[in-house]
Amino acid sequence: MLMYQPDLVVVDFSVNDGADTFFQETYEGLLRKILTWKSEPAVLLLNNVFYDTGENAQKFHNAVGDWYHVPHVSIKDTLYQKMKSGMYTREELTQDGLHPNDKGHELLAKELIGFLEQVRAEMDEQETEARFPEPMTKNAYEQAKRLTIREISPELLGFRADTEEKKGHLDIFRNGWIGKRAGEKIIFEVTASCIAVQYRKTIAKPALRARLVLDGGEENVHILDGNFQEDWGDCLYLEPVLHHGERVNHRLEIEVLNDGAENAAPFYLLSLIIA
Repeated sequence: MLMYQPDLVVVDFSVNDGADTFFQETYEGLLRKILTWKSEPAVLLLNNVFYDTGENAQKFHNAVGDWYHVPHVSIKDTLYQKMKSGMYTREELTQDGLHPNDKGHELLAKELIGFLEQVRAEMDEQETEARFPEPMTKNAYEQAKRLTIREISPELLGFRADTEEKKGHLDIFRNGWIGKRAGEKIIFEVTASCIAVQYRKTIAKPALRARLVLDGGEENVHILDGNFQEDWGDCLYLEPVLHHGERVNHRLEIEVLNDGAENAAPFYLLSLIIA
């Protein structure tokens, strides 16, 4: 997104992030990355909501926004409250309780437009110089990097690189690595204090699983299960592997497991994320 040198960025993660300090820290890294970008974009936080429960992560996100004096618009505090008061039914705004329909998006846009019009009316012609704050959290994720076949060349012991051309932003599972048989391995060596992997959980079951070992230790084992238990489509799943570890060279070994399933869907590893 930043490659387009934006003038305005609206940050919206309040229904996908969990309500805990881990997501608060990753959110701060994202926000600092945007605020310090060379196009110097204005930033607005948008707090969407689960319309059935009223839950979202705005408590944690807005605390970060307040730290950097970044404004926020809360759908929980505005449109959701209007729905609760009887002005709208849930079905008027969203089909599934989460994603707004056309009318829901129109009313959400009106909340954003109203805020921006208020800002414009209150703008002070005098420019003020503000010092950029020190991080609020440990802020390990400001310089996070997502590594695919374009950025890193791991050791392939049976895995193969997926070099198929990516056909648009919705063509998600491209430019990663594919494991098709039990025993196939892929090995990464990276310098980082935080590590995660992105892989595919598919509805095309059965699907292969893989075993990830960090630094050769049996206490650092993760089972990466390619079987998705929901039915809405394939999921790009994020598996945290290391958080606030020692920033040294780490070795990740991922091996396809032998589950005995015939014609199982391949294991697809999309990326390695480090910070």
